[in-house]
Amino acid sequence: MHKFNAPPDWPEPPSDSWRPPMGWEPDPAWPDAPAGWGFWTNRNGRRSSGPIGAYGAVDAGRIELATVDPALVLMHS
Repeated sequence: MHKFNAPPDWPEPPSDSWRPPMGWEPDPAWPDAPAGWGFWTNRNGRRSSGPIGAYGAVDAGRIELATVDPALVLMHS
């Protein structure tokens, strides 16, 4: 399970289980996230790459890998 980690000075998400819907973008009036900010944490509160396709997720490498060999099953925590 991934939890969205809002940057400092952004509003808190409406609930602990809230995830930005596909295509969501932060309000342009909000300040930029600090450089290298981790938008996602795992169930242990550690930085995570996030769900594929979600805002702030780090997934470019995982998508590339899937296109190289579609038989691969991608798993991460």
